[in-house]
Amino acid sequence: MRKTRQAQPLASLIGRITARSFEARGLAAAGIAAEWPAIVGETIAARSWPERLQPDGTLRVCVAGPVAVELQHLEPQILERVATYYGYRAVTRIAYVNRAMPAPEPDAEGRPPPECDSESAVRVESAVDATRDRRLKAALAALGRAVLARSRVT
Repeated sequence: MRKTRQAQPLASLIGRITARSFEARGLAAAGIAAEWPAIVGETIAARSWPERLQPDGTLRVCVAGPVAVELQHLEPQILERVATYYGYRAVTRIAYVNRAMPAPEPDAEGRPPPECDSESAVRVESAVDATRDRRLKAALAALGRAVLARSRVT
């Protein structure tokens, strides 16, 4: 007799599906890649992305151009944010790799999404700063930036 399976929510499977990919990239702690904007803030995440967590605790972060110098000054805060997110010092050091930012995903008509200016991004970050839930905070910040960017275009 054949055993039937119940359908499972995608959210319960996604961790198992992506685990091999993240482990191959050295991101066994996949949360760093998946939650990068929530960990470091939308402003920093918009200009950087984690590439690999090495066994010695060094996190390789990709940046474009002179952003590395700015992030080196913010490194103690970034390390503290990662430690706060995990509850321990998962990352002990950050190594910056100069890479071009990936192109933004185009919208349904093939146009890239509009970008929010830095002043507006700072306003959005301060507006959602009091939100405690990190996922909600990241979603609200992304929504705020998108609304302000679209209002600049139209």
